[in-house]
Amino acid sequence: MVGAPGGVLVSGARRSAEEHRLRHEVLSSAELHRRFPVFRPEAEMIAVWEPRAGALFPELAIETHLGLAAQHGASLHFNEPVLKWEPHGQGVRVYTAAGTYTADRLLLAAGAWTHSLVPELKLPLSIERQVLYWFEPRSEAASFQPQTCPIYIWEYAPERFFYGFPDLGDGVKVAVHHQGEPTQPDTVRREVSEQETEAMRALLRRFLPAAEGRLRSTTVCMYTNTPDEHFILDEHPLYPQVLLASPCSGHGFKFSSVVGELAAMWLGGQRKSFDLSLFRLSRFTKS
Repeated sequence: MVGAPGGVLVSGARRSAEEHRLRHEVLSSAELHRRFPVFRPEAEMIAVWEPRAGALFPELAIETHLGLAAQHGASLHFNEPVLKWEPHGQGVRVYTAAGTYTADRLLLAAGAWTHSLVPELKLPLSIERQVLYWFEPRSEAASFQPQTCPIYIWEYAPERFFYGFPDLGDGVKVAVHHQGEPTQPDTVRREVSEQETEAMRALLRRFLPAAEGRLRSTTVCMYTNTPDEHFILDEHPLYPQVLLASPCSGHGFKFSSVVGELAAMWLGGQRKSFDLSLFRLSRFTKS
């Protein structure tokens, strides 16, 4: 985590590491560059280095979760849009493009489409378009390998961030965190403009100049943001047999295992062992 000492990123990372007794080091600008020469921090910046940090491979993680679910008896249905759901006695009935299903409980984890499934709740969710880039290193390619380059996030201006990964085989992945244009899930702009790419290149030239080589690929994803950027994990206020899970706001996937475990406990009727008050829907309700 790289940025100004008093910025939200570095100060928050230090506070979290100290509070939870996580192993970490605080590096000066010169020390950061000496340890990772491809990084070019500005003189006033410092870094919090956490040696246990790492990267997840979402496709493999999802494939593994689905495989384990199937082994334990889950029926998996793909490319089957949900049209609507409704209470059915003490349970629920779900209508999809392929059929109708009834169940005792329902978990809604629809990401950017959450609002369309519970419009009556008027959730204050905003959908944000995000662009991801993969660049071929211009030089020092070996320094971007996982053995020599950490994952990173920079606060390059007050509350302005970009992040990146080492070269995991497809090039150096980088992206701006937040600052994306408002969008809707069914009409999100998938094309990436030259102006957007140039803005990303400008950040690389400033902080990781060796990474700013040939653009190999781009893709567009979506953040589903709550006003406080915390998750939603709570029962529907009118239908307690329905659980809403929206662990998003740009930092959701790394929490998917624990959110999934909590949701599975709820679906199985088990008592939750965590205080989830931070994620309740009631925080959005005006008195």
